[in-house]
Amino acid sequence: MQFTSIVMGLAWSAQSVLAQLSEPLSVTSTVVVSSSATTAMTSTVTPTPSFSASFPPAGSIPRDYTPDGLDKLWDIVGPVEAPPFTTTRAPSAPVTLPSPPPALYPSFYAPAPQDILPNLKFPPGFLFGVATAAYQVEGAAKDEGKGPTMWDWAPRQPNSVVDNTTGDITDLQYFLYKEDVERIVALGVTAHSFSISWTRIFPFGAADSPVNAAGIDHYSDVIDYHLAHGIDPVVTLFHWDTPLALQAYYGGFTSPQIVDDFVNYAVTVFKAYNGRVNTWYTFNEPRVYCGQIASYPFNATFASGVNASTAPYQCSYNLLKAHAGAVKAFRAMNISGEIALKNDDFIGTPWRSNTTEDCLAVERHAAFQIGVFSDPLYTTGDWPQILKDTLPESYLPRFTAEESADILGSADFYAIDPYRSQFIRAPTGGIDACVANFSHPLWPVCNEPVFYDSGFGWAAGVSADPLASWLQATPVNFRAFMSDLHSRWPTNKIYVSEFGFAEPGEGDLMDLFRVKEDVARTNYFMTYLGEMLLSIHEDGVPLAGAFAWAMLDNAEWASGLRTRFGIQYVNYTTLERTYKRSAISLSEFFATHLD
Repeated sequence: MQFTSIVMGLAWSAQSVLAQLSEPLSVTSTVVVSSSATTAMTSTVTPTPSFSASFPPAGSIPRDYTPDGLDKLWDIVGPVEAPPFTTTRAPSAPVTLPSPPPALYPSFYAPAPQDILPNLKFPPGFLFGVATAAYQVEGAAKDEGKGPTMWDWAPRQPNSVVDNTTGDITDLQYFLYKEDVERIVALGVTAHSFSISWTRIFPFGAADSPVNAAGIDHYSDVIDYHLAHGIDPVVTLFHWDTPLALQAYYGGFTSPQIVDDFVNYAVTVFKAYNGRVNTWYTFNEPRVYCGQIASYPFNATFASGVNASTAPYQCSYNLLKAHAGAVKAFRAMNISGEIALKNDDFIGTPWRSNTTEDCLAVERHAAFQIGVFSDPLYTTGDWPQILKDTLPESYLPRFTAEESADILGSADFYAIDPYRSQFIRAPTGGIDACVANFSHPLWPVCNEPVFYDSGFGWAAGVSADPLASWLQATPVNFRAFMSDLHSRWPTNKIYVSEFGFAEPGEGDLMDLFRVKEDVARTNYFMTYLGEMLLSIHEDGVPLAGAFAWAMLDNAEWASGLRTRFGIQYVNYTTLERTYKRSAISLSEFFATHLD
């Protein structure tokens, strides 16, 4: 799921706001950062109040792998809310779906899910999936030997989460996974994409630190329960929950030391679950993650010699080496199944079709948002040329010949989170002037997304909840995006690894009957799925699965519990789950469109 924040921009151009920071930040550094994803990607940056986050300088915490050492790491986080129960709850009765909701519109205007392109089917083996991530749904933050993560720490920093909530309990799926599995079985779901928390396996993160047997056993039980109920477990090794210990020891992904520790963690997980998981991801949306760590509050801690301007690129370099090392081990160990990483964002459409500069801006957007990881993995083994022409080696480390050889081909398929596809335009004053000016608000990306057309200002699509201001429903752009993606980075298989929508204002609704009527989300899923069928049958794009974000409402990073993407409503007081219209519509659609 995309990271949305009141204090952070998704595009790496947000680093221009921090360009004056030439030295790594100290324990109590105060940083002014952009107020939203939209602000960061436009040429006018609105000042925001300064916030202060506290974290020990990298290298200042000694390695102490004892229970006392773990307690000291949790002291950096602070008090953690205990869950209301601490044992796995078994379903008390079979799950049955409610009766279908009544039609909202006449059939001549909006066909029922089962009547959308009724003569087209998904290919055999196509995965109808839902997706979650450990931090966002598990809760039980400190239970059964788990170590702290940076996302256990971040919500406790001032103004880092809009509603001041944490992931301490959230959906408590750690103890409720059996009920959640049976609820998606009732929908006809065939796959669940979830992540493993690194610090449940290695509480201290490091290769020379002890393994937590309780964590190994827990995910073994989770995987087995999925399989026993006909659900394919799709496993992500890392969905942004960096071990706090590794951040304290050496600066996390801004340090090359992360590579060996990640590969060791990956090897441990591969050994534990080999033969039971077919589809693996090393990393979720690495571009977003590497931008995230240079924003508040994570910009309070970097490796020595790294600052907020260079951190995203140092992270990208280290992360790609960690990915390649994990895949190399995966293949050397003859682990069954397939492996890749999850990409995000979009290529874009020129805002002004008759303007060469906007066409060039689209190429820059494609390079910085997708090509940064896809070129090394799928086509060249190297960064996109646009990045190398723009960024000096002091920002973007160059690959050695050996590193390039390891990285190229280190993905068995392509995965993309194509939430939206919008317009792209060149900066005011032109691309060349932006590229030459390190202080330009859009440097180094030197392009900006636009949410409306250049003619009469019509929106690119229906807007999501204001706390997901980056998101619009743009189904009419989906097929062109998929065809372009497949042309640029061709593979034999593509998964839509996440897609979903934040219903506008849902977090403010008080009546359950209103919450269940998630019309905008339902329309989003039905239109995107129809476009997927056409993409397969008319464009020849090898789509092999689609995973709805999200299985249920969850902790949406800096948007907290208030922004809701779930196809199931969660009452955070009782933890009760309730199907929304979108869940039933997905079930009805796939019941008639799976071959």
